[in-house]
Parts: sequence; structure tokens; C-alpha cells
Amino acid sequence: MRMLLMLGTYLACIGAAAGCNASVSPEGVRLLRDSDVAYRRGDDAEAIASATRFLELHPRLQESGEAYYIRALARKRTGRTGEAKSDLQAALGLAKRPDLLVRVHHASGELAYASGDLPAAEGHYREVVELNPAAAPPSDQALYRLGCVLQRQGRWAEADSYFTRLTHLFDGSALARRAEDRIRAKQWSIQVGAFANTAAASRLERQLIARGLPARTDIDTRDKKLLRFVRIGSYATYKAAEANLQRTRTISSDAFITPAR
Repeated sequence: MRMLLMLGTYLACIGAAAGCNASVSPEGVRLLRDSDVAYRRGDDAEAIASATRFLELHPRLQESGEAYYIRALARKRTGRTGEAKSDLQAALGLAKRPDLLVRVHHASGELAYASGDLPAAEGHYREVVELNPAAAPPSDQALYRLGCVLQRQGRWAEADSYFTRLTHLFDGSALARRAEDRIRAKQWSIQVGAFANTAAASRLERQLIARGLPARTDIDTRDKKLLRFVRIGSYATYKAAEANLQRTRTISSDAFITPAR
């Protein structure tokens, strides 16, 4: 899923001095603005440099949480995930505005999820859902990720509650449709192909069985279309599915793990 890392920095002090912490210097205001603008145009080096200069001037203000957040996003986008994580932790210690806390928790959840730290990811996504208005992004991403995290942990019924909430609050959205595909799943499988054509699905299933893999064809709907999903195995845990994924990928490099009913 595309991560929602839109900045939306809500620079309240820029262009509205009454809302700005009086301790922020004019140079600091300029640097925070420059960092925001640089990130938005994709200039990560400048975004990092401007945020760093702001933090040298103002290391412990509320607005410093914003600078840490911007720098974290730029560092994450350049592959410096360890530094990004440290910046997000610093931002959480300084940020006070609910809108910024939502963004920081969401970005932290995405980093934790990508690294496989499911308990940390769950905690951050729960914070997003609690802090953010019910039907406004990024609650949709957080609800979807929460469901995925809970499924990975074998908490299937609890996952369904978040997927159902997502489909209700964000009815018709792409994420809601993806959530519908995962509701009522109880196990894991390895998906090798999806076909509208029965003959194509049967052909692939036979090829996989001939290679010694326990292939089957499941029939289900996606976007109101009936499809044949060629899958391998039924696994009680995600770890068990992972153990068999590499063998499958030696035959089909596009194979991936998916929840199955």
C-alpha cells in the first residue's frame, strides 16, 4: 500500500504570527518554511539541511517537533530509515498539536510495519485512530494497517472489526475494497496467479502440482468480478507461509502471501 506521507505540515506560525511560539526567531520561521517547501518539491537534501539548521537554533520548542518530522520524512525517502526513526521519536517528545501527532504516529507506524516490528506498528496506528477524526485520512490507512497487523499476529476476529470499521467509514474507497477482500480470513496462503479464465487457472494449477506443490484454485470476487485464484497451501501462521514462500518463488517469482478464507 502507498504510504500516506503527505507533509501537510500545518505551519501555523508562518504567515500567522499570532499563532507562532514567540520563542521562534524570524530565521527559524524561514528555515522551517524552507524545509517544508523543499520536501514538497522533492529536494530531500535541502529539506534535511534546513530542518537541521532550525534544530540547531531551536532544539526543544514545540515547533522543533515539526522540524524533526520533516527531516524524518526526507531521511526516510532517501533510505536513511534508522535516522528517520530517531527523528520521529524526537518529534513525538516535542509535538503538541493533534494534527502533527497524527502524522508522526502514522509515519512511525509505517516504519515499524516495514521493519516487521508489529507491536510497535500496532501502537502507533492505534494512536492515529484515537487522535484523528473518525472519517478523515490517515485514519483509513491506519485502520487498514491495524487489520493487517492483527492478522499477522493471528488475531483474526479483532482484525475483522477494524476492516469492517474501515469499510463503513470510507465506503467505496480503494482501501475499503481491499479491506473487504480480507474480512473473514482465517488462514494464510501463497498466491501464484489470478485469472478470469478457468482454463488458464487450471493450467497453472496443474503445472504447480506437477512440480510437487499443493496448488488449488479458489473462486472469489474482486471489484464485482468473478476470479480464479491459484494458491498454494493453507497455513495457520504467517511465519509458516513465509517458510514456504521462497520455494514457491523459485517457480513463480511473483508469488506472495495472502490471507485466505
